[in-house]
Amino acid sequence: MLSVSLSLAAGAHLRVACNDAGGRVLSTAEEYAAAGFGDAGSIEVVGCDVCNRDTHCYAPGTASASMKDGECVCACGSGGYGEACVPAGAPALPPATGTASSVFVRENLTMRSVFVVPAGASEVTLRHVVLDGVSPVLYVPWMARDGVRIVVQNVSLRNGAVLYVMGGGGLRGAVAAGSNESGPVELSVCNVEALNGVLVLSGTFPAGSVLTVTDSLLVAARPTPLVYLSGSRSSPYAPLLVLSGLRLVRSVLVVSGVALVTVVTGGRTVVVDGAVLELVGGGVALDAAVFGGEYALYAS
Repeated sequence: MLSVSLSLAAGAHLRVACNDAGGRVLSTAEEYAAAGFGDAGSIEVVGCDVCNRDTHCYAPGTASASMKDGECVCACGSGGYGEACVPAGAPALPPATGTASSVFVRENLTMRSVFVVPAGASEVTLRHVVLDGVSPVLYVPWMARDGVRIVVQNVSLRNGAVLYVMGGGGLRGAVAAGSNESGPVELSVCNVEALNGVLVLSGTFPAGSVLTVTDSLLVAARPTPLVYLSGSRSSPYAPLLVLSGLRLVRSVLVVSGVALVTVVTGGRTVVVDGAVLELVGGGVALDAAVFGGEYALYAS
């Protein structure tokens, strides 16, 4: 069952297709509104058999969409990747550019202690890494001011490991750098597996940022402490993806091909913590995402 509560600002528009809630197919704007998807007047319902880039693809990265062999196929334009033409695909690693001081790479190892990314880093790569019970923080304002590329690929979160990716103001107690003056952040999280591990996105991200989570499976069998979100009420719900005070400035968050599953009674697979998910000229795109548990989105 997917239970959400969305509040759409004036002028916002929601296009939906082929969804169900509580085992019942949603077919009208009124039914979507009753399921918590906002005001019926802001919802456009599109038929499942409609094939266009607005319904079956991530539109900004799609040149066109057409039927081929009975399936709707997206043809990607500039900046589109994969079946849905999302903004970031599986990257070629390790990074090809940058100096030793600006590139931080950890690969093919198990980490049981917290690591520190050097100040001013422009590229951060975690590939084929197991995070075992540790909670590293990737704090964007301490990285390069002209833009940051963060790649998390084939990473396993185990035994309460939490990966924090924090924009300006996300790290409580730290001096918040002027993130709006920074270059964009390109975050690509792909092929991540988690058993009792959490991904946390928080704080303000600079204009033009693209945060992408693709092709991943996260499972919760018990709550995981969120040590860097003091005062947060999220942890008891055993979430797998936490959006805490997240503010996207002319930026986008894409979740594609991701399965979030909790077996905790009353668990919430996704938590919007502090009732803050502020989009300033930005957006959120969900494609082929599976949310398990009684609730998928919870605003505290």
